[in-house]
Amino acid sequence: MKFDNRLVLFNCRLFDSVRGRLLDNRSVLVEDGKIKAVEKGNAADGAGAFTPVDLGGLTLMPGLIDTHVHITVPFMHQVTPRALFAMGRQIERNARACIEAGITTVRDAGGFLGRLSSLASAIDSGDIPGPRIIRCNSCIAAPGGCPDWVPSFGYFVKAFLGGQYAERVGSPEEAARQTGEMIRRGAQWIKVYCQNRSWLLGGGELPVLDRDTFRAVMDTARRFGRKVCCHISGLEDLEYAMSMGVDTFEHSPLEEIPDEVAVEFAARGMVLNPTLACLDVGSDELWQTVDAVLDEQGPAFLETEPLRQVRQHIRNYRTDPYPPPQSTYRTKPCFDLPLIARGFPHALANVGRILHAGGRVGVGTDSGGLPTALFGVFYAEELKRLQLAGLTPAQVLVLATSGNASILGMGDRIGTIGPGRIADMIAVEGNPLEDLGVVSKVRMVMKEGGFLKGAPGADRFRIVSKWLGDRNPG
Repeated sequence: MKFDNRLVLFNCRLFDSVRGRLLDNRSVLVEDGKIKAVEKGNAADGAGAFTPVDLGGLTLMPGLIDTHVHITVPFMHQVTPRALFAMGRQIERNARACIEAGITTVRDAGGFLGRLSSLASAIDSGDIPGPRIIRCNSCIAAPGGCPDWVPSFGYFVKAFLGGQYAERVGSPEEAARQTGEMIRRGAQWIKVYCQNRSWLLGGGELPVLDRDTFRAVMDTARRFGRKVCCHISGLEDLEYAMSMGVDTFEHSPLEEIPDEVAVEFAARGMVLNPTLACLDVGSDELWQTVDAVLDEQGPAFLETEPLRQVRQHIRNYRTDPYPPPQSTYRTKPCFDLPLIARGFPHALANVGRILHAGGRVGVGTDSGGLPTALFGVFYAEELKRLQLAGLTPAQVLVLATSGNASILGMGDRIGTIGPGRIADMIAVEGNPLEDLGVVSKVRMVMKEGGFLKGAPGADRFRIVSKWLGDRNPG
């Protein structure tokens, strides 16, 4: 069936992402990629110029938003010829996995700028299905500092990858130049690292940007109207970055945030993107979930070489002797799992502390940032952990939609289903306010008024994108 640019979606419940409630028996009229109206009852019979789309009683929600991904990181920690040649195909899989999970907008919190630009162009032109990408481009970091598990690549590898993951700056002049270059190359946000203790075995203390250099990043970003997100790990990192005036903090600190700091954080209007799933490395359940996904659907998520490397990564931590001997982790990065696991209870509790103080919390996953952080899979895991932090399903879903849209400065365009908003919507099977797990049962995905995933079981409607239909995910 061919659809025109006028649709009426009916026979559905609608999630009100502002008030966190479900509205029964609603119809949504879509025209030219935007929502024209939301009406009570079945508006299909009276909307003659609109193509009717029966959603069969599904729950209609705004497209999900992920504030922290690394979509051009190809799930490979070893740079091999096979890894390099699989990179492009793996990046496409990452984009497709977002759509399959109902994620229609992401903020990429660090990646390879050439690849990001190409991917965004391909998605915007409709060549491949993927989410709207808000780009940071390459991160800004101190020489020798975090991310200490990511090398600086030589000329030829850098050219093939499309840039450095992290640009290392040692002076205010370098910081201003690199920040300006990221913006010139299309960055809508700037990402900076501020972590003074390594997550690696034997890593110890790490350098961070000094105040003058950090200030040069901030001043350059502000001059071009860009906001800054900041990777942190501990309380000292948080307080230092707060003093520099960053906008969002990536990862919940692995130490308790004191009440007075939480109050100041809230008063400044800052945002915490806790990325709880990626910090929950002590969870056997999470490792088993990833293992099961790889066993059942590995080739759908990963190309052959990334799949091999991810399985090797899991063996290194779960089946081989851990920790490895010092001679091994001194030459090859190895995460200090007990260090992160000891801090996870603090990271979890800090979400409640920030919210209790009146602060803001976002939903970000770090998908792509770890070899096990599969796109879509980690989104569902992040929602679970936010509920574990004390939020209701309604509160979690408000954060994932209208809350995240507001964080990205896009609350007037996405994150809610209402007149004038961009028609990014998903349909799920079940009641997400009773069970967050149903958010994983995405039956339909619409982005800007176009269907990227169909709705099995709807009598009058089934659309699957040509790209998805023509490609073999195996």
